[in-house]
Amino acid sequence: MARGDLALVLLAAGKGTRMRSRLPKVLHPVCGRPILMHALELGRELGAARRIVVTGSGADEVREAVAKQDVELVLQREQLGTAHAALQARTALADHDGPVLVMNGDHPLYRARTLAALRKTWESRKAGLAILVTEMPDPTGYGRVIRDASGRVTRVVEQNDCSEAQRSVREVNLGAYLADARTLFELLARVGNQNAKSEFYITDLVELAIASGHPVETCAAEDWRESLGINTRKELARAESLLRERIAEQLMLDGVTLADPATTYVEVDVRIGEDTVLGANVTIRAGTRIGSGCRIDPGVVIEASAIGDFVHVKPGCFFERSKVGDRCEVGPNAHLRPGADLREDVRVGNYVEIKNSVLGPGTKADHLSYIGDADVGAGVTIGCGAITVNYDGAKKTRTTIGDRAFIGCNSNLIAPVSIEAEAYVAAGSTITKPVPGGSLAVARAQQRVIEGWRKKRFGDGEHG
Repeated sequence: MARGDLALVLLAAGKGTRMRSRLPKVLHPVCGRPILMHALELGRELGAARRIVVTGSGADEVREAVAKQDVELVLQREQLGTAHAALQARTALADHDGPVLVMNGDHPLYRARTLAALRKTWESRKAGLAILVTEMPDPTGYGRVIRDASGRVTRVVEQNDCSEAQRSVREVNLGAYLADARTLFELLARVGNQNAKSEFYITDLVELAIASGHPVETCAAEDWRESLGINTRKELARAESLLRERIAEQLMLDGVTLADPATTYVEVDVRIGEDTVLGANVTIRAGTRIGSGCRIDPGVVIEASAIGDFVHVKPGCFFERSKVGDRCEVGPNAHLRPGADLREDVRVGNYVEIKNSVLGPGTKADHLSYIGDADVGAGVTIGCGAITVNYDGAKKTRTTIGDRAFIGCNSNLIAPVSIEAEAYVAAGSTITKPVPGGSLAVARAQQRVIEGWRKKRFGDGEHG
């Protein structure tokens, strides 16, 4: 890439005291992904060769959260300001001669294309430093971008240090800075703390760069809402709402119908095929894949599951880490727990719970059943109230049901047990032994009828 490979430095050392939380601020989720992970994902999209996270408060939790990522961690032992935090990456990048992008780790709404535009500005204008800016309707709390009469940026002034005139400026700094490594760390080392909070502000880079003869250029974000950082629960909720809106808009552009976008909750890392319809109050969590031509009715929650094509999920269903094949029909009010695997053309009805089980093609379980730890063949009918009894108080065992078997209503299959192909289990049976193929198993007490019992018990008077 032009002017060297990119390194990303994320500032994530702050205490986040206004969140009033034991969880580090940057680990709070926004649309199914921790705030910090949004920034790390941007680094991946931008092709960053190095991704460095500056930690401080909550360093152990952050280290655990990024353990599976290709990420380097550096520690800011004292929280002395954003410039001091960025300077902690100098040793890690001592051998890096390309550009370094420094970003706030608590901004989950940056777009990759916006940051790519920042790099393009830095490269095309041969800038010493490029910063991301935008104009906000209400700039309160943000560093103001101050320009001279010719429109050239001269400095960035933090809210607490603004004069009355500067407070009226609506152009603000978005907390993303791009410079080559040598220039960046030379300037960071010269930042002072002569300000209202006695902190080392990274925004002072602008004034220092200009004084050192390094041209400073700005790149304007297309959407001021990308500026939203998170310091409070209210801002967390706002970021969630804005990102959810962005996801919904993209889904509709991709051919998905949202009956009520305002109440449709779709997280990041979700893929949905064309002509699928999402009803009101539907929640689709991260990691879910839904095919084309599906209908997801109101009140459904789907979590990290794979749904095939032309599937109908009726109101009130809850799926967790499950698989649903093409043309299945599920619900209403069905619960697919982790490991549920419905093959094509399966029908699962109301108040059916399935856990860690495979249901073969064309199998039906239409009402009020629990199917746990079972391997069910193709074309099986499971009657109302049938249960696979998979737990004996110490361990769980599996039930096997062969193709085209029929399990009558209110049956209990005591695992481990096998019902072979085309076998029938009579309603009300409790099955503890294997049932051979093509046979009928009846396991229930024989009915007794006692004539005249009522009169013998109560006489001719009223009872009860």
